[in-house]
Amino acid sequence: MSLIKSLLRKNIITGTVIRIREVLPNRHKKRSVKMMLLLLLNSLFEMIGLAAFLPLFSVILQPGVIESHKIISTIYQKGGFISEEQFIITLALLIVVVVVIKNIASLLIKREQAKFSLSLYQYFSNRLHQLYYSKGFPFFKKTNSNVILRNINTIPQKFANQLVLPTFSFFNETFVLILLLTGLFLYDPLAIILLTCTILPVFITFYNWVKNRSVRIERETNKITPKLTKSIFQSVHGYPDVEITNTQKRFRKRIAKYIGRLVQLSVKRQVYNQAPTKVIETGMVLSIFVMTAYGLYALPDRSGLAALLGLYALAAYRVLPSANRLMIALMSVKGFQYTLDIISQVKNFEPEETKERGISFKESIELKNISFKFPDSNSHLLNNVNIDIKRGESLGIIGESGSGKTTLMNIMLGFWQPSSGEILIDKTPLTRERINAWRDRIGYVQQEVYITDSSLAENVAFGLKPEEIDHKQLKKVLKQASLWKFTQSLPNKTETRIGERGTKLSGGQRQRVGIARALYSGADILFFDEATSALDSATEEDITESIKELSHGDLTLIIIAHRKTTLKYCSRIIKIVNGDIKGEVKYKDIE
Repeated sequence: MSLIKSLLRKNIITGTVIRIREVLPNRHKKRSVKMMLLLLLNSLFEMIGLAAFLPLFSVILQPGVIESHKIISTIYQKGGFISEEQFIITLALLIVVVVVIKNIASLLIKREQAKFSLSLYQYFSNRLHQLYYSKGFPFFKKTNSNVILRNINTIPQKFANQLVLPTFSFFNETFVLILLLTGLFLYDPLAIILLTCTILPVFITFYNWVKNRSVRIERETNKITPKLTKSIFQSVHGYPDVEITNTQKRFRKRIAKYIGRLVQLSVKRQVYNQAPTKVIETGMVLSIFVMTAYGLYALPDRSGLAALLGLYALAAYRVLPSANRLMIALMSVKGFQYTLDIISQVKNFEPEETKERGISFKESIELKNISFKFPDSNSHLLNNVNIDIKRGESLGIIGESGSGKTTLMNIMLGFWQPSSGEILIDKTPLTRERINAWRDRIGYVQQEVYITDSSLAENVAFGLKPEEIDHKQLKKVLKQASLWKFTQSLPNKTETRIGERGTKLSGGQRQRVGIARALYSGADILFFDEATSALDSATEEDITESIKELSHGDLTLIIIAHRKTTLKYCSRIIKIVNGDIKGEVKYKDIE
């Protein structure tokens, strides 16, 4: 049994089916069975549409068939037809009706196929997004963002449209071809043997030649795409640096190189996709030659040859596109196997079910014996850190670059888990079940505030739709962040779009947007991570004054700074050196 399973996995089609079933959720497995049945039904409609032509061809091409053929004769007599012309017109009209019904059914089935494909894209995109977020901060720090974007968006699309649907198509077209060839075999066994001997070798030869080339094209395309996206992204978002360093030509050359290679691969893909039609058409013409020779020498008269060629031409009308789709499906299944490697990441992924718990903050935040090191490192970045932060105080943390300030803040924010020690909020341990409740209480202002290409209101009420924004709360936090006056000078007030990455704002205004965002959700603890380090002295002074105003309320402020002046209004300042707390320092004593 294990040997059979191993052989099935090695086969490109059965192996693909097995792997697809392994990653599909139960509801999609059931839908996939429904899709296969619908596709088979569509094939039957195609066959009925094709079969409808046979009586018409027989009547037209074979004189006397109405009298000699038992079934046709019965239909003619029972139908009350008075002439062959009337009978032929009726048969032709019947074909029109059958083809219309067939095409309507085919379109409805295609719609279901598209809905199934898009549901797969949506499901796996969502699952990969969920999986990557479950990996947390470390994953996003070490993984190229363009690879993440590709995996979440492009890969599920290609999996659904270039792997799953072509697999269905393969079985569907195989079924159609079996029915067609069986019909031809029953009509004339020798004819189908000749047909198989002429077309099958051409088909197999071409597939063996193209299959590995198709795989290489898609794998290389998949590797180049994020590199191209990265180069374009860097050249667009780094425009000032590109201009100042005169590296436009280097970026352009790099982008042109990647696009040039993608163009080459795309040209090959187009040729390979079009080639099956030409190859199979050549095989068909060759088989017509063989069939003609067979008919001339093996059949008793030319009318038999005409009927045979008519039937063959009718079958070819359906066999040619069917064989073409079969070949393209095979190439697609082979070429997009790599999508399964990425989609399979979610195969055994189950979101961790944690019973969320609330957390209160009325007294203090206590960092107790916190140590931290990266999993692949032997040295600690933090060593037994102990800090007690009272509610309502402004705590400044100062230290040289690399001293561990940001790492300490990331632990307090819940991005990193300490190697040892714990964080206590009002004596309650900050555990995974309480992390969401904790984040509902905190706000975070980074050195470079992330600004989206949307309105000022949407940037402050981050993640909310325009209709979900509380404008009363918005006005309140804009005033707290000293942005209200500026807002009133904008053409569309809070609805003014402020540009991607805040290009229409000054550095200080971007930081104020970050402060307003932190306050909007009702945070009572604000973290500032080098929030003024990229600002000029005058703007830094303005932001520091804003922080001073915030410290007069019930807010607890935790401020990491490299510059001394940012900590001017802190009620307490501690110094960190090489991961160790060296005690409290006075503002006037900071060098």
